[in-house]
Amino acid sequence: MASTTDEVMKPLEELEAGDRVRVQGGKNFEKFHGGMEGTILENEVDNKNIRIQFDDVGCSGPEPLMVAYRHLEHAPNKGAYRAGNAAASGGPSAQGPKEPETPMLDEHGDFVKGQLKLLSGLQGAAELNEKLGRLRRFDPNAGRWEVDVRDVGVKRLKEENLFPPPKFVAPAGLTVEEYKAKGNDFFKLKGFEWAIAYYSGAVDLIDEGDPPPAEKDDLKYQSVVLGNRSQCYINLCREVHGEARSVGKEARMFAMRANMDSAKAIELDPTNGKCYYRRGCAVLGMAPSASRAKEAIYFLEIALKGRASGGEDGMVLPNMMRQEVTSLLEYAKRRLDACVEAAVPDVEQCRENCRQQ
Repeated sequence: MASTTDEVMKPLEELEAGDRVRVQGGKNFEKFHGGMEGTILENEVDNKNIRIQFDDVGCSGPEPLMVAYRHLEHAPNKGAYRAGNAAASGGPSAQGPKEPETPMLDEHGDFVKGQLKLLSGLQGAAELNEKLGRLRRFDPNAGRWEVDVRDVGVKRLKEENLFPPPKFVAPAGLTVEEYKAKGNDFFKLKGFEWAIAYYSGAVDLIDEGDPPPAEKDDLKYQSVVLGNRSQCYINLCREVHGEARSVGKEARMFAMRANMDSAKAIELDPTNGKCYYRRGCAVLGMAPSASRAKEAIYFLEIALKGRASGGEDGMVLPNMMRQEVTSLLEYAKRRLDACVEAAVPDVEQCRENCRQQ
């Protein structure tokens, strides 16, 4: 690897064992924080995780740590710390995250950590307008919030550019398939609230349509729609929970809704392997306990009976999902062994493996 200071940053997916990475500015967790550097031991491209031996063992400890892509950047030049991700756009209206100079706050006026906000009125980073993001911490010295903007990363924004999100209501007059297709489109764009609204439109029309739509008699179709909505709730659970040590009320609410949707989807189509996976993930998103871990293990083991062409008892599970389900099953077993609170599994890692149907 070249040692010139102007070396091009590589995408994380292209890095190999022995390459160097750095924690992005603004990331502060128990064993790693913004600016810390380390050497890659293993790059799990499929799971978007990297196992790192950090230089600062006094903070990270002597053992390697597994860190998600979203917290990292390539560090070709040791010690050349840059606050934030080089790939993220910046400007006077949307600053990249920097190390705070004063204690950060969870509340400021009517703004509270975890709130969903609509970005608007940005001049120097107009491409961020109309995107959604969640508040992380307020820097009283800079007068800006750290906002985790979906599909972009952490930005530092003024309160004048943060607004309540719109009401997510799907329009009337569409067919069941049109509602489902629009839900899929918004899911791909990470517009999970809009996707939920459209999937709900499909569910309501199936249940209450007069005359009843053709999908009323297609139980497998209904199972897919509910499973898709369940995945949206799972993603929102992950987003709200973040790296918190305990599972908050809003995260539990999303997990419970995901659990209800996936349970109904299984009832409608007991061969829908994706929904057993989703129910296992939803259960792990609730308040941690041994009974929840056992329940998750039960559903995930059923999911693994499936095959793309139909496995035991007709169970169907896309082959591309088997690794993710297996990884989550191992995680659930560790949760059971530990019987302690742990972070919600990062289901965003499997977004490509859980494409909506």
